[in-house]
Amino acid sequence: MKCPFCGKDMEKGYIQSRDGVIWRKKKSAVSALACFASDAVDLGTSDGNPFGGSFAVVYRCADCGKFLIDTQNGNHTES
Repeated sequence: MKCPFCGKDMEKGYIQSRDGVIWRKKKSAVSALACFASDAVDLGTSDGNPFGGSFAVVYRCADCGKFLIDTQNGNHTES
């Protein structure tokens, strides 16, 4: 995948978390409760492993330091 900011190649990787990968407009006072907020967007998924937590597929540009999470195409598959 090419970086939309600088046009160089991006590296595929994963963000992993025991408790989920959540995006919000504001930081929650208690991070474990972030998933219950009305503006919460769950970016991760579980692969069914009870000890695996959640993960999100993320592309990283080593040149400009940007990270890209695709929540529509292939975010929840490992390949």
